Amino acid sequence: MLLISTLVLSLLPLVATRAVSPLPALAELLPVPGISLDVNLHLSQNTTVAYHRLGKRALSQTSITKGRRLDCMMSATIAHAQQINGGVRVEENFDEYLSLLLDEGWEQQTIDPKYSSSGIQANLQTLTGADPDNTEYVYFLSKESGEIDGQPISPTGAFFGNGINPQGGVIIADNNKTPRYALGQVPFFPISRIVQWSQAAFGEWEYQAGAVDDQVVEALRGVGRTSIPGIASRQVFRRTSTNQAEVDGFYAMLGTPNGASTGFLLATHKGKLGIKRVASIAVWNHPLSDVDLNSWRDGWKLNMLFTLEPVANPTTGNPQKA
Repeated sequence: MLLISTLVLSLLPLVATRAVSPLPALAELLPVPGISLDVNLHLSQNTTVAYHRLGKRALSQTSITKGRRLDCMMSATIAHAQQINGGVRVEENFDEYLSLLLDEGWEQQTIDPKYSSSGIQANLQTLTGADPDNTEYVYFLSKESGEIDGQPISPTGAFFGNGINPQGGVIIADNNKTPRYALGQVPFFPISRIVQWSQAAFGEWEYQAGAVDDQVVEALRGVGRTSIPGIASRQVFRRTSTNQAEVDGFYAMLGTPNGASTGFLLATHKGKLGIKRVASIAVWNHPLSDVDLNSWRDGWKLNMLFTLEPVANPTTGNPQKA
């Protein structure tokens, strides 16, 4: 069950960071010339741009507000996150994820090509230090009828395809469509409990990482997103690409429909991932590497990388109200 349906997410520039947080080693590798966007394509120097400011528009302001709220959720203890959320439980936990998927009508499939854009996987080692050969591509489709506690549920056509690299601590969010978007509306009939990318991604991550070592589950340090399709994300991205001075751009990207899913993943799985937050969000063009990021990119491909960091001093709120 989705507990915080109003939180949405998205993308930010190479490299937008929060105001005071030191960036981990993962982020230090980002502004590197010579990163290939495809096998024979390379980033030009002017593509690796850092910027943070938004124009004064309602959509941008809304995204900033959502991003700041999500940042508070990520930076809080489990109890305080629930308090911030009006007393509604935030933390999620699905045991035996693979069995749950099979019971609820999901079918694991092999697809080719595996990635909508080769931009992240082809450059994974340069960007994050992770070995791309350790990435397992996991794709599940809601195809069959299933059941929850003996009650029948219907398939939705939703799918979640992600690259999981436990050794490198990276999830590549690639080809995903939630039940709502697969159906074109909010489902009015019983469906699987896996309704958001954050739920699917964590389940796939825990399953693959746990097979390596239980301690690896908590070692998630980066989330990549390939071939960003969201129009709202591109509009907000364009408005934030004009100035490097303000951190508002970071929060705006965190609050738009592709970035916030990473924040939502962290906000809802603190018990197993630890209390972490997004430290920086990087975005680059694909495959038009010499086109300025300030330009209109409708129909082009973008890639993003979210760098994560542990929260040293999580907020605890007021224990009286927890």
